Amino acid sequence: MTKLIQLIGTLTLIFVSTGQKTYGQNKEITYSNDLNAYYSQTKPKDTLTGLAGIRFFEPKINEITLNPDATFEFWSRPHVSCFTWHSYKGTWKRNKDTLIFSDNYKIEENDAKAIYSRDSRQEFVITFKTDKGSFLKNKSLKVEYEYDYDAHIDSPAVTFTIDSNNSVTIPYKNIPNLDKLASIRIEYLLNYTDKRYYYLTENKTVNVKQADIPNIIDVEFIESPQKEIVYRTIKAVTKRDTLRIVSTSKTKTILPDYYRDIEFEDSYSLNK
Repeated sequence: MTKLIQLIGTLTLIFVSTGQKTYGQNKEITYSNDLNAYYSQTKPKDTLTGLAGIRFFEPKINEITLNPDATFEFWSRPHVSCFTWHSYKGTWKRNKDTLIFSDNYKIEENDAKAIYSRDSRQEFVITFKTDKGSFLKNKSLKVEYEYDYDAHIDSPAVTFTIDSNNSVTIPYKNIPNLDKLASIRIEYLLNYTDKRYYYLTENKTVNVKQADIPNIIDVEFIESPQKEIVYRTIKAVTKRDTLRIVSTSKTKTILPDYYRDIEFEDSYSLNK
């Protein structure tokens, strides 16, 4: 589940330096292509739906920098806003006219999941447990009501006490603007040490209401979420003053990998 409007911040990855030789390079070298990375425009109004024009941008890499310490930086700086800029860093090595870029990042299992059902009660009943059956020492739960984006309603926060059955009951009549409710955001400090955030909804987007939220919700916190490292390799070929990406690959994972693939231009020119 993602926000309707999501800004792409700088993606922080975990990198490993391998200390490759830089073949006599004593200063950074940068290749660039600003064709699409800086390009943005407003699509015309949709005459069928009546929706206003949508501003979009190309998140492609527009700058590739090779540092003399065998590290690299990929930068995308869309013109629309600096909040959409993002970068990747890692290590590089050369074999004749071929450059190999390497980086890695961590993916992690969701630390909570929920099962939904309905009955005739006019209230939400949210019950909590952990996957290992541990006692829930903390009895305080923070809840925020997330409304449909088009309603333009602020998200009020309420603190509840978890009862002896590890449940919280929220009567419908106590929820402002219930008919616009898209999701319920919970914040819980698991055993006073590990803060968990989770959106309760069956809607595809947490702030777009497509249907009412089922009123019976069983939440399970995953005490020790699984983690995996994804290793990515990008191959480029240089010819004269031009760099061209020819392939990208990454290791397969058991866990879902929701990180977006890096998007490149067809070619890049050496900055002189």
